[in-house]
Amino acid sequence: MSAMPVLDVKNLEVAYHTDETVMRAVNGISFSIDERETVGLVGETGAGKTTTALAIMRLLPERTGRINRGEIFYKGEDLSKKSADQMRLIRGACISMIFQDPMTSLNPILTVGDQILEALEIHNTDGKPKTALDARVDELLSLVGISPLRKVEYPHQFSGGMKQRIVIAIALACEPLLLIADEPTTALDVTIQAQVLVLMGELKQKLGTSMIMISHDLGVIAKTCDKVAVMYAGEIVEYGSARDIFEGRDHHPYTTGLFRAIPNLLGESRRLYPIDGLMPDPSALPSGCKFHPRCSGRMSGCDGEAPFLFEENGHRIQCNLFRKMAGQ
Repeated sequence: MSAMPVLDVKNLEVAYHTDETVMRAVNGISFSIDERETVGLVGETGAGKTTTALAIMRLLPERTGRINRGEIFYKGEDLSKKSADQMRLIRGACISMIFQDPMTSLNPILTVGDQILEALEIHNTDGKPKTALDARVDELLSLVGISPLRKVEYPHQFSGGMKQRIVIAIALACEPLLLIADEPTTALDVTIQAQVLVLMGELKQKLGTSMIMISHDLGVIAKTCDKVAVMYAGEIVEYGSARDIFEGRDHHPYTTGLFRAIPNLLGESRRLYPIDGLMPDPSALPSGCKFHPRCSGRMSGCDGEAPFLFEENGHRIQCNLFRKMAGQ
């Protein structure tokens, strides 16, 4: 019998409600994460990646964001049924999140040491003394490559890469079983990006943490992930192991489009092919396959019926092009 997944998301639907319209941001996605495993969510801006993360953390905007349907099981317990007080105990201690921009994730009027300490104090259920918590702050700073002597300094005294390291230290303070990294390297220059990714990989191995890596950068996903979910218009259109996605022959047309838009810096020069059109408006999603208005391989029926689900050895692709391959 297989071990219970750390996280198991089933048929999750999330929408943003305004006075004028409903924005369907996530539309029935399912995926799971095992212990010490990293799953990547990849896709263009507006695909629903960050909304998925916020739904897992139960941090959707209070007045507009709603989980309409689905279940989010963490170690067998449905987070969607938890109260606000129960979620406060889970965030940080069990599940932590690294947000997109380290420049705005830190409080400018508190020292970095106090901000790490705050995370420890919130979850200090064992009643550890202040001296022990201070020692843990020093340990965390050392863990991410920052001298503990700098804990009395403020965020503006650190570079972007150093701020991101502090954000990672805060996220890992209570050694959560699941870490959600939402575009953790987007605001950093290329050399610092590489350092942060190496650091996160080392910490994952040391602490045994499972991870969701959210990115639009396929290079980052290839470097860090065991499994990959390709998202489009709030749906997972392709899901499989990193080998399936990066080395396999069969792909959803959207995944193929993402690969064709990547420049090849090491091999022969080649033409880049952008994906025509734009991500659809989530308040007026097309019927049938959501990608069909931009797909060069669309066929009759793509605009009216749910796409065919092709599955082989855990590799799932939602596309009518694979109907013949499945003998249907």
